[in-house]
Amino acid sequence: MDKPSPFLRSTKIALWLYFWLLLFEGILRKWIIPQWSDYVFIARDPLVLLTYVLAWRAGVFPRRPAMAAVWLLAVVSLAFSLASDAPFVVTLFGLRTDFLHLPLIFVMEAAMTRDDVLRFGRWFMLTSIPIVLLMVIQFNAKPDSIWNVGAGAVETGQIWGAMDKIRPPGPFSFIAGAVCYFSLLAAFVCHGWLSPRQVSLPLLILASLALVVAAPISISRSLSIALAIVVLFALASVARDFRRIPRLLGPLMAGFACLVSAGDTVYVRAFFTRWDDALGGDNAGFYGSVVTRIGDLFRQPFELAANAPWFGHGIGLGTIGGAKLVTGKHVFLLSESELARIVLELGPLLGFAFILWRGWLAARMIRQSWGAVTVKADSLPWLIGSASFYNVFCGQWGPATQLGFAVLGAGLTLAALREPVDLDAEDVLEGEAVG
Repeated sequence: MDKPSPFLRSTKIALWLYFWLLLFEGILRKWIIPQWSDYVFIARDPLVLLTYVLAWRAGVFPRRPAMAAVWLLAVVSLAFSLASDAPFVVTLFGLRTDFLHLPLIFVMEAAMTRDDVLRFGRWFMLTSIPIVLLMVIQFNAKPDSIWNVGAGAVETGQIWGAMDKIRPPGPFSFIAGAVCYFSLLAAFVCHGWLSPRQVSLPLLILASLALVVAAPISISRSLSIALAIVVLFALASVARDFRRIPRLLGPLMAGFACLVSAGDTVYVRAFFTRWDDALGGDNAGFYGSVVTRIGDLFRQPFELAANAPWFGHGIGLGTIGGAKLVTGKHVFLLSESELARIVLELGPLLGFAFILWRGWLAARMIRQSWGAVTVKADSLPWLIGSASFYNVFCGQWGPATQLGFAVLGAGLTLAALREPVDLDAEDVLEGEAVG
């Protein structure tokens, strides 16, 4: 096999730097250089541009219809925004939010191998232990503790959870980063149990325990739902061959037993208090609290489109970063919902076109990764896709961390599909038996 070119190796190094900066930019923003928090917020942008230069020299920069659509959407978005009253600096921020990082997904697909994806998975597992320990410290600390400052070292800068506890974000700026991180960790952990020879057992057990601890201590309903989705996708991946179910069922039962045994601890009580508070609100019950909320997410864009300006209010104006540039405050000027933000910023025609592009990418991830399950009995891209498709399609991209995890998750999903799978002999036979 030919050695990769220096530019391809440099491209991979840049992708790893993107990963590490994504994991630790919250530490920089909260504790190390909080005075430069706003600059760290966009610190990955120059790295993204450098990665594109390296990828171009390596011959792996994407040239495909999907990217042509991105460039067209970006150009038309710029034209529409210039026709609005939005400040030009907000327009630049909006273009950066919606389009700058998207080619990185296809660079990852072209530059990385399946082994690279598994290396990312091992580092997710290795970093999970110190991250969950940090979350334990944050949970037990007072809300105004130095452990619980927000970006820019703002005191009491984290989101409240329950029982006078904040939702501990770990090294990330806010809890949404932890939700994205542990969702992807769950994908790699489930794959590790389904393909045990690809991960060392002690590391797999430690990462599994980190998930069990993080689920209640996060006091986050979003994380609970995200983990449930990954588990359901994992069960679906073995449903065509019931002989593989014990590989997953044993760890799931052990994790559930750990949670039950910890039921009287403050961590679990705070978690269920948060659920009780949410279910007991104006829209009482699980249906009103969760199902209705999801329905609103998809209904709002159509309701708002009728009264939205044809050219929109201007790209970037609906993000918190864009709003801060205009008002100096962290607020949502248009809508907190991502799909509604897109329609209000870009206008109905262009907004729905961009939503369709994001939907196409999410659908491609799921469709192709399910093909890997049915043909090769390979769960890796399927599980990474399960942790990422929501964030790709309708997750908020204004916050830099969520945008980064959407790009990382999509890129890892597609990269895991690139090469033939090196499964152990038992998995190969099972794949042939169910094929």
